Amino acid sequence: MVKIIHTSDWHLGAKLHDQDRGEEHAAFLRFLLDALREERPDALVVAGDVFDIRQPGNAAQTLYYDFLAEAVRDRLCGKIIAIAGNHDSAAMLSAAGRLLDRLGVSIVAKADADVSGEALSIRSRDGADVLGVAAIPFISAAELSNFAHAQGCAEAAQSSAAPRDARDARAMEDDGFAAHCAAAIAAARAAADGAPVVALGHCTLRGALLGDVRSERAARLGGLDARPPEAFSGAAYVALGHLHNPQELDGGAQTPRMRYCGSPLAMSFAEAGRAKSLTVAEFSGGAANVAIREIPIPQFVPLAALEGSRQEISDALAALVASRPRIAYASAKVTAGEGDLFPYWGELDSLVQGSGVRLLLKEDARVRDAAARQSPEDAVNLESFEPREIARMRIAEEPGLTEDERAEYLEMVDGAIAEAAAI
Repeated sequence: MVKIIHTSDWHLGAKLHDQDRGEEHAAFLRFLLDALREERPDALVVAGDVFDIRQPGNAAQTLYYDFLAEAVRDRLCGKIIAIAGNHDSAAMLSAAGRLLDRLGVSIVAKADADVSGEALSIRSRDGADVLGVAAIPFISAAELSNFAHAQGCAEAAQSSAAPRDARDARAMEDDGFAAHCAAAIAAARAAADGAPVVALGHCTLRGALLGDVRSERAARLGGLDARPPEAFSGAAYVALGHLHNPQELDGGAQTPRMRYCGSPLAMSFAEAGRAKSLTVAEFSGGAANVAIREIPIPQFVPLAALEGSRQEISDALAALVASRPRIAYASAKVTAGEGDLFPYWGELDSLVQGSGVRLLLKEDARVRDAAARQSPEDAVNLESFEPREIARMRIAEEPGLTEDERAEYLEMVDGAIAEAAAI
């Protein structure tokens, strides 16, 4: 039997509305070390987004390397395998790769047409069983198109047909994704002498449930970056990262068991109260049988997403303060009532003053019937605006967004417009 612990989306260095979360991340990594001591797995796999930004600060890097040092020093698992996610810098994550590899830590930070670097193996502690591992990091849309284009040119050279340059961009990306996954899985199976394969991936698969578009930072609007689950059909189990809700996908009879383990921390108030967990996967019978169970992760700092009228929010916030938490984060979203909220925000600040409750987000989410108040002569003809300007005006109206988030959404719109123009 081979046992792995599957985790992902640590987002070390992440902040929650400018609130530092270093203590929470440190608490999680201590929890993970304890889980490794208890379970003694043959491998720990980290399915991407180790860090929250491409150039993480010293504190986040110290947490990461201290964790690896303790896990290796105490021989808490046979092997550690981590892939890069869309938040990670491939160069930064792989900087110490050669040294870590000597310590039993394999980092796969960038996909390549030559998939040999993504083909690994795991052996059980008694050496009796082995699994292949196809460690497939996050692959951008441009890289997928390049993979598909190269494959199409190679096929054309053999068949004397023209390359498929005019194909739909999304289909090209899906082709590139499927071809790359198939090649990596085949290479991993060969590296493990024909043993079954566990695939690691950091991506959105069709049919998966998004937890929160903002915190998961969907690469493109409308779910266009979701990939076909059938791409992993050659694997025995697929350990996924990128989405923050723990969930298992049912991709149909032609797909293996596929699971997102989820993030260890709630990454936004939209995830407040959701259960978080590690995934334990045990393979027996030549890995033909995969047993899955979860290890619940404690909520190290409670998140309270308060919503409703001013009175309802004030009552709920007062009750939270009265519970005397050492520390708790809260958001207030007013969805009903009339009048200026500026004095009310001051009342809420006074309510939490001197307590362990930190009010990190205030939103005015009341529905306004702007169309009913607008005179015909004030109406705007949207046909007179460019798509980007329409998007900019709509994003500007969205309550609760920071300026960085507004800029990020506008960047996503620019990307969608550019792709549409290229078709």
